[in-house]
Amino acid sequence: MDGREFEKYLVQLFYGLGYQVHLTPAAGDFGADLIINKDGKKIVIQAKRYSKKVGIKAVQEVSGALSYYKAHEGWVVTNSQFTDAAYTLAESTNTRLISRDELVDLIMTVKSKRTTNKVTASQAHATAPNGKSSSVVPAEEDYCSRCGGMMIKRKSTHGQVYACMNYPNCRNVQVI
Repeated sequence: MDGREFEKYLVQLFYGLGYQVHLTPAAGDFGADLIINKDGKKIVIQAKRYSKKVGIKAVQEVSGALSYYKAHEGWVVTNSQFTDAAYTLAESTNTRLISRDELVDLIMTVKSKRTTNKVTASQAHATAPNGKSSSVVPAEEDYCSRCGGMMIKRKSTHGQVYACMNYPNCRNVQVI
């Protein structure tokens, strides 16, 4: 997984946690890779997929994004750890640092939601008011059966569909 794929993974993760999520362009993002919103609070996120510890540069980037995007909070999210200098700067700039351990906790939260929201095979058909059998329409938080990505309600030439967020890499589509 490269840096951009990590950003896309975080899009799915924060969407699964109930946030509205916007992925910024790969270049010219003004220090924010993602912008998330929940309960009227805008948060800018700098994503770092590193094999080494993340330093102060990431904190500086998200600090600049805070004012540019007029956000309430700035977060740096990594699959790794942070340097002591990054923690010191983050404390003085009110930046939240999410390291590997907390990231794993967030992933587990979404996975537990996934298992509680799954429709079992026995629930896959329901009886409509007219007595005929009909398929249950999956919830918007359902995950792709092919790749595990989020399924999102979209308009297509076939009408309303649930399409995998990982399109075009995954072309799983369910007509509603």
